[in-house]
Amino acid sequence: MGFFNLGKKDRYGNQARIEHRGKHLRVSRTGGVSLRAQAKAAGMNVTANSKHGLRVSGRVVKGTQMAMQNGRFVLRGRYGSGPTKLNMSKSGFTVSSRNELGTFNWIKPNRSSAKVFGVQMRGRKAANAQMAFMFLSLVAVAASEAFRLMVFLLVWAWRLLVMGWQLLMLIPYGWEQLKRNITSWRIQRMRNQLPGDLLDTLGSWDATRLVAALALAAHGWGRGQLLSRARDELEAQLSIQGDSLVQAASDQLVQVEKALDSGNACVDGKKQPSAQLAIVAELGKLLRRSYHQNPTAELLLQLDELLVRLGPKTRFQEQMLAVLGDAFDLRLVESEVASLANP
Repeated sequence: MGFFNLGKKDRYGNQARIEHRGKHLRVSRTGGVSLRAQAKAAGMNVTANSKHGLRVSGRVVKGTQMAMQNGRFVLRGRYGSGPTKLNMSKSGFTVSSRNELGTFNWIKPNRSSAKVFGVQMRGRKAANAQMAFMFLSLVAVAASEAFRLMVFLLVWAWRLLVMGWQLLMLIPYGWEQLKRNITSWRIQRMRNQLPGDLLDTLGSWDATRLVAALALAAHGWGRGQLLSRARDELEAQLSIQGDSLVQAASDQLVQVEKALDSGNACVDGKKQPSAQLAIVAELGKLLRRSYHQNPTAELLLQLDELLVRLGPKTRFQEQMLAVLGDAFDLRLVESEVASLANP
């Protein structure tokens, strides 16, 4: 079976052309049976074929061949290194492309060739087979590219969806951050309207008085109570509470109460909540500069625990703790607060 190339594959992995091509014998479906002999003489190739007669050929330049066959002049050339080549003959130039099926001539399709299951075809049948093959190849390539484009779009759609979801999850944080920034701006603006003697008084206090003032302001102003009543409740609570930074400052509550009351009385009633937040922020900044070892995080958590022990926290107290955390450059984490409030 190997005599006719059956089972032999070409460079594309397809069945090679079914024929026998020996040294002197050639047998094929289209060419029939012919005997041939070849020799070289004076740099020329001389070929004698029982079917096509005598041919004398030689190469002029690379890719170009001239020949005389049975008295007929033959000129042909093939140029190019890729699958598409420029062909030359006596009738002119054509362009052809090589593919898995054979060769398709773009200028003169009837000069195309095609090989189907090892059977060689030429002429119109080959041209039709080539056009059908190229159309199917184009459809396959288009389908493949469409699938790749769809996968690409789906991947990017998923990425955009994930990015959108992440941005959506950041909206609450961004909103809270915006509100904190607006509050900080209002507090700074209100701080500039506070009496100068009050700011001087606060600036002269040591860390102990600053802690006492924060505890009294957070409990009294945060619940809307008189500072005298808030001081009594604080003293009662601190007398039974364990050691803490606030308890160490409990003997300063009376002294800071008067200064806080006088400062609050100097502000118009509608502006008192903003003024109270501004005073808390000022106390926090002064305290942050007063501490050498920076126990501000511990103090913030102890104040939060103290307010919980004195009763449910109000929204204004939560706002005060947030303002104090900003002054301390800290953030109060709810999980830590819950663990301290419920030991």
